[in-house]
Amino acid sequence: MLKQLPIVITILILTACNDTKHDVNLQQDLKNDSTAKASQIIFAEPQIIDSSHTIIYPLLFEKTSYSSYGSSGGGEKTSYWNLIFYNTETAQQHLLTSDKKMLIYSINLSGSSSSSSSSYIWTNGINIFKSNIIYTAVSKDYNLNNQLDQDDPTYLYVSDKEGGNFRQISPEDYNVISWDVVKATSKIIMQGQKDENGDKKFDDNDKMIPLIVDLTLMKPASETFNSTYIDTLKQKLSNIWKPIQK
Repeated sequence: MLKQLPIVITILILTACNDTKHDVNLQQDLKNDSTAKASQIIFAEPQIIDSSHTIIYPLLFEKTSYSSYGSSGGGEKTSYWNLIFYNTETAQQHLLTSDKKMLIYSINLSGSSSSSSSSYIWTNGINIFKSNIIYTAVSKDYNLNNQLDQDDPTYLYVSDKEGGNFRQISPEDYNVISWDVVKATSKIIMQGQKDENGDKKFDDNDKMIPLIVDLTLMKPASETFNSTYIDTLKQKLSNIWKPIQK
């Protein structure tokens, strides 16, 4: 029994080493060698679309483990360079997009970016998620650093449940911070940032801007409140809170 102990310890050590870190960064790998031979196709966990024969196979592009500062917790940043839509009945498959360079951060089949609503099951009215999938993705090198990353604006995209009619629904050069579906409508509201100071960054120096889009109109989102209305709000703020003359 004692003779078997070193073997058991060795197995445990190897297992522990394998579990500690599995980071992937194909963007960096392809910078060093852009040939097809050097490329890797890494399948992430498939997602089954309810009540259909379609399965989504995300193609992993980057997965980075990180630790939270000052705590034992941490997390993982994951992005996909494309998605395969596979029909189990017909054995047909196709990519979400055939030529667009992008990092897909989330695939939303029945929820939103808001923690207040994780599922939409409605008996009356419109349920956007019955026929659509909503994605968050980066697709423009806004800061011109020759790569796509989390410093570039996050856009909102939509497709049908078979991965067709893929299109951007948030406006160009707005960084989407959060979004939600307006219950029983075809509308989505968003909170976005615009780089108003022109520093090629989206941070606390850039104010939040409410956005709204109607998926039936086939147009990108627009600012919810126009500049004229914003000007009236500024005037009201000034009038209500002006110093009292004594």
